[in-house]
Amino acid sequence: MSRIKLAELVPVQYEEKPMPIQDSLKWASRYEDQVGSHVQIFFIQSAHQKCVEHVNSSMDREVGGVLVGNVQFDPIELQTYVTIDDVIPALFTNSGETHVTFTQNTLVDLNSRMDESYPGKSIVGWYHTHPRLGVFLSNHDTFLHRHFFPDPTHVALVVDPYYRRAGFFCWQNGKTLDPAKYVGFYETSDMDDHSIVEWENLEPVIPVVQEQQQEN
Repeated sequence: MSRIKLAELVPVQYEEKPMPIQDSLKWASRYEDQVGSHVQIFFIQSAHQKCVEHVNSSMDREVGGVLVGNVQFDPIELQTYVTIDDVIPALFTNSGETHVTFTQNTLVDLNSRMDESYPGKSIVGWYHTHPRLGVFLSNHDTFLHRHFFPDPTHVALVVDPYYRRAGFFCWQNGKTLDPAKYVGFYETSDMDDHSIVEWENLEPVIPVVQEQQQEN
């Protein structure tokens, strides 16, 4: 594992902007009430679809990449959140059934693609798969996140493509990381008015007002 910090490829930039709640659908995990204060996550549909295509590309070896977007602050809700509007699949990795390692060539390539294609954007986290193993952070994953993604806004997405499960791991209260308890995200529409999320361990949270409208 290279000692270069991925977080240094593009500095985290903050922007004040209201959360796009009205354009989003909340997907919740069973651990939501057990996870401490953390950054909220808005996953743009087009980025989600690109991520799903990559994680579904292999059921035998782990694959991974980085999450690209912006770190923002809602001045009304006093809530920090990240918007993920693209993903970059990692190339030149060393991977097997139970591991994926970003090599020096991986980092050089990620750095180049960030510079060329994502001006004004930041790497807000990373993602990788656990085919047939479930959603958790291994000891190696936890080490990588602690040392390479130390900012309180950085997130880690783990996907089990075989069982169609996924979840985000976040820094809680800005300093702790639970490798077993994950949270969901807000699916933000830019492709379809209907949801495209098919991860079976997450449940949609329908606002009370919307439920009443559907009943009427």
